[in-house]
Amino acid sequence: MMNEKTPQRFEAWWHGEIIDRPPVSLAVKPARPFRGPESRHATLRERWLDAEFQVDSAIAWIERLDFAGDSFPIFCPNVGPEITATLFGCELEFGEHTSWSHPVIKEPEDWERLVATPPNFDNIYWKTVERMTELATERCGGRYVVGMTDLHGNYDILAGLRDPEMLCLDLLDCPDLVRRAGHHVSEGFVEAFRRAYRQVSAAGHPATCWTPFLHRGPAYIPSCDFWCMVSADMAREFILPDILLEMQPLERSIFHLDGPQALKHLDLLLEIPQLGAVQWVYGAGQGPAARWIDVYRRILKAGKSVQVFAQSLEDARTVLDAVGPRGVWLAISHSFDSVADADAYLGGLM
Repeated sequence: MMNEKTPQRFEAWWHGEIIDRPPVSLAVKPARPFRGPESRHATLRERWLDAEFQVDSAIAWIERLDFAGDSFPIFCPNVGPEITATLFGCELEFGEHTSWSHPVIKEPEDWERLVATPPNFDNIYWKTVERMTELATERCGGRYVVGMTDLHGNYDILAGLRDPEMLCLDLLDCPDLVRRAGHHVSEGFVEAFRRAYRQVSAAGHPATCWTPFLHRGPAYIPSCDFWCMVSADMAREFILPDILLEMQPLERSIFHLDGPQALKHLDLLLEIPQLGAVQWVYGAGQGPAARWIDVYRRILKAGKSVQVFAQSLEDARTVLDAVGPRGVWLAISHSFDSVADADAYLGGLM
């Protein structure tokens, strides 16, 4: 189910090297019908929090697929991206394909209460994620890799607890209080990561998550979408220390840099010695990847590896020709009709 060289390619990529070629993530159209369970849940909330149903459904989706290049079957437990905010009192509301949190910090003074409250890993959302992980590892049988859930950190947690616009005002009105809150939730993030990684690694799985890298050791994808709303100076003063705190337990890391507004913080990221790679997400309507060759060159010149999201086969070729293969992980959105077609493309690409 996984190419035997894929773990070696990723390990070389983390170091800006290649063994035979860079990692390439490819998609192949489903080859078999879905034979999973049918939802009979009364509400979306019931469906999302039914660990047995979620795991059985995910396994059935995996069984539809064949895998090419350095793609591999993966199950990541998921109740939505605000799971870390629930550790500090947020409730989740569920839609068809995602969930969102309801702020619990109503006034600036509420940050004091937050700072005095430890993360609660006994809430229903975290317990559901751990139950999904448990079931997935029990049922795996070598058919897929069990990854970690989507953990938002630092000021993205604060934005979920408060509201992004109000958080911006609080940074101006009570900066020291917000700074303390940021440090507190980042400590909670570290504990959440350690719990998630301990559970999957104890079952023999490498580190991976919604971004399907591989590493036999603690690794994750730190991020901060909120910092698009602040200046470079404020990001350095307030947010960077918490990002560094969240990276402390990691042997490997790839930062999720999302959208053109976040590029003002790229130089700050590239100064971090222990950061291994950058995932540059240029966003809808901002492609193709070839438009951002200068960004990839900056990242690679700084000694970091990069994940490139190519919109087409031609787009991938253009980027690879411009920046070279070392330190590049290609993720190509084109869906191939078969593994044979994907393999043929790979042969021509390299």
